[in-house]
Amino acid sequence: MEVLRTNLFLLILVYAAAATGAEVTLANGDRYIGDVVDGVLSGNGTYIWAAGDRYEGYFVNDQPDGSGVYKWVDGRVYKGEFEKGVRQGQGQLRWANGDFYEGAFAANAMHGLGRFVWANKDRYQGEFKENKRVGRGAMVWHTGQAYDGLFRDGLMHGQGHLKYVDGREYIGAFVAGVKSGEGTFNWPNGNRYVGSFVTDQRSGGGVFLWRDGTVYRGQFIANKQHGYGVKEQPNNVSELQVWRDGEIVSSTRIEENQYCALQYLERAWMFSAESCINGLAHGRGVAVSLDGDFVVKDGRFVLGQFVAGELVEIPTKISRAETVQNDG
Repeated sequence: MEVLRTNLFLLILVYAAAATGAEVTLANGDRYIGDVVDGVLSGNGTYIWAAGDRYEGYFVNDQPDGSGVYKWVDGRVYKGEFEKGVRQGQGQLRWANGDFYEGAFAANAMHGLGRFVWANKDRYQGEFKENKRVGRGAMVWHTGQAYDGLFRDGLMHGQGHLKYVDGREYIGAFVAGVKSGEGTFNWPNGNRYVGSFVTDQRSGGGVFLWRDGTVYRGQFIANKQHGYGVKEQPNNVSELQVWRDGEIVSSTRIEENQYCALQYLERAWMFSAESCINGLAHGRGVAVSLDGDFVVKDGRFVLGQFVAGELVEIPTKISRAETVQNDG
């Protein structure tokens, strides 16, 4: 926003040392009509710049100070408080295109609590800092989409709640206007995802809960299941699954294998291999804990003991009741 321009009001001293209702035209074409006290603009007056801008209101010590109205030649209009020549305090600013702001100003900028309504009927109410939406606020688009949460540099940033027009909603972290971090995404049909997001997509560890009670805990990338995961059916049957870009590669029911017993991390594991010895896990392969919380990728086991392998942690179990409680 353009800074309120003030001219050399002291030049008026040449024309009026002490007067009320003075009318003066300066050499540069600016005009002033109003109160002058001891050669200083003090009281009510109107200052008209040669370029067309206009201020009507109260003056103190040659500067707008108090209540007034400033009109720019481009059609903008500010009505509110001034202090030492700048917009400071409460006021209203309207643009020629129909945009409108009402709220706090500091040093000529929208700063503090305020309400901004765009010409297309989008609207925001909340905190501003140096003309930008910064801090907590609520945004409602003319389409019906709505957001309530934190902003930075005019964008959704931090924790917030975004509601889509079609009934979908997201509650969680945003970075620079997109879903990034931990969050919960709900669909109108009752399906729900709880987990990690990267640039607006489900990526990383997460839990997908279907409305019929089926739960998948595993890894996602670009909104698709990718990597190891555990699918749990409402009948308590669990499966270890491997996915690649949303396509399932393998699915194995998780159950105890008495011929390849394995204890690791104080848990019982399922491991299957023809090389098992005396009912103990022995050889190479993939193992999964019976509770479905861990997978050992590229594992190597010797007589029921873990020797080597990559430990993959499966996202923690989440019940539908827990997610509803967290949303509320």
